[in-house]
Amino acid sequence: MRAFWKAIHNISILDPTVGSGAFLFAALNILEPLYNACLDAMRGLLDDLETSKRRHRPEKLRDFREVIEQVEAHPSERYFVLKSIVIHNLYGVDIMEEAVEICKLRLFLKLVAQLETYDQIEPLPDIDFNVRPGNTLVGFTSMDEVKKTLGADFVHQQSLPKIEEGAEIAARAFDGFQAMQAERHMDASKFSTAKAELRKRLDDLREELDSFLAVDYYGVRKGRKGEYGKWQRSHQPFHWFLEFYGIMHRGGFDVVIGNPPYISSTKVSRIYDVKNFGCRKCPDIYAWVLERCQVLLRAGGGRTGMIVPLSLGFSRAFGQCRELLLSGYSHNWFSSFGRIPSALFNFDVRVRNTIQIALKSNAEPAAYTTRLHRWFGDARVSLFEDLRYAEFQPHLWRHGIPKIGSPALLEGFERLFDSSKVTAERAMAKSRTKHILYFKQTAYNWLNFCRDLPPCFDANDRPISHTKFGRLFFDIAQVCKLALALANGKLMFCFWAAVGDDFDVTRSDFADFPVDFKAVPAETRRELLREIPRLERAMAKAVQFKRNAGKQVGNYNLALCRDVTDVTDRLFLEALDAAPLWEEIELYYAQTVRTDFSERVS
Repeated sequence: MRAFWKAIHNISILDPTVGSGAFLFAALNILEPLYNACLDAMRGLLDDLETSKRRHRPEKLRDFREVIEQVEAHPSERYFVLKSIVIHNLYGVDIMEEAVEICKLRLFLKLVAQLETYDQIEPLPDIDFNVRPGNTLVGFTSMDEVKKTLGADFVHQQSLPKIEEGAEIAARAFDGFQAMQAERHMDASKFSTAKAELRKRLDDLREELDSFLAVDYYGVRKGRKGEYGKWQRSHQPFHWFLEFYGIMHRGGFDVVIGNPPYISSTKVSRIYDVKNFGCRKCPDIYAWVLERCQVLLRAGGGRTGMIVPLSLGFSRAFGQCRELLLSGYSHNWFSSFGRIPSALFNFDVRVRNTIQIALKSNAEPAAYTTRLHRWFGDARVSLFEDLRYAEFQPHLWRHGIPKIGSPALLEGFERLFDSSKVTAERAMAKSRTKHILYFKQTAYNWLNFCRDLPPCFDANDRPISHTKFGRLFFDIAQVCKLALALANGKLMFCFWAAVGDDFDVTRSDFADFPVDFKAVPAETRRELLREIPRLERAMAKAVQFKRNAGKQVGNYNLALCRDVTDVTDRLFLEALDAAPLWEEIELYYAQTVRTDFSERVS
């Protein structure tokens, strides 16, 4: 019980881009029952001790008794518990000062809502040093970074011992500042003095560290006040090892959670720049935040959970970020969510998301993933409870993150990758040929590959060309037909859902499929080719039109052609020595395609 109470009481939870505090608010609600369970257990042990006939030392369970006495000195136990959590467990940083103030206000309102009578009124906690304004991405996280920045600058290096000593003193002052707030009748004058002294210490140290960093970034020196002040305002540096010295000195935060901003790196770089980030070239700053989280998290058991765009898992532009996550954490769990029919974030923030959860320890590395979740709003209450993870081998997926939750299906695809060593890319021509396979560049419930484009008409019903179809070229007509059969089935659809972005269809989505068309047995090839005329007739009967900007845009609805593509899929699976995967393909397809097309079959 002592160890559990100590762990709960001291756990540090950080949201590095805290915004209005939604994640800290959620953490508060999770920690409250844990605190209450500890207090109930302490009371039970004390009661047992009092009623026990066994002799015991007077000091036995003294620490429990002191905790309970402290709790009972407050008129509202729930207020005391929530206040303790806010003071001792919750931390946040945000570049917008307004967001920081909103976050603090939300936490204060939660506390005030617990008071039922005038007698229960207590001072609100002062969490100015828990939730702070600043740029999470710019600033020193350790003394080692300061030393590295100063390099051979002997004069400035003489300041290092003084800075470290000052940070230690400030950390002890902060601990005292926190402890004062647990007192029932706190001396307001002493409290105000302690806060002012702590702020003064931090301000002086910040200024010195800012001056070191400014030179490292742009050669901006403190003496050039206009330029230096402009740099401070644009970059808003936040020195983690100083602001949270006690936590960082112990190794970092126990838990880092949040939903970082999704902003173009190019756009942000016009305002401020970052240095020494492995993910610096990633096109969105959420990658920078993920990298910073890894530095801030405690080794030996720290855990993180971040909600980011789906691009983390598939985009080659975020390859460096994936490498960092997979190499920097012992365990990673990735769950993926579409935006139609429902999205994790509604209203104007309807994006496809990945939730990355990770453990930072010395254990053997492992990576886990779920299927792509498309879901309806009424399923939100059980969405996370129903998540099912399966372990995958990142190197077989080119260090991408497949969206498959079935161990059997994951292992099946990985066997194909591992055994084939050949993908559909080999069958495709390197230049234009007359054997063309067109593909619609967007998809949802089916992929649309064809040798003849579907009809398309302008506002006056005159035939016009499509603009949303890409082209694949093949040297051999038969291979083009085999590719047509493969690309339009459930097998390829499931592969696309696993490796794609749930909207765009690209050349690589098809080219990366593990198949060697030349290795397909002759008899199977003949059976597949016999199905091509039947497939194209079915596609011609399944043309659907959608009005777009006055045009009537045709599309082949392959969901209405499954009687043919199911046959070709099974033939391909047999040729790939993967026939048992068919049931898994059917299940994944049923979980992903949430529309019933049966009544529309002609």
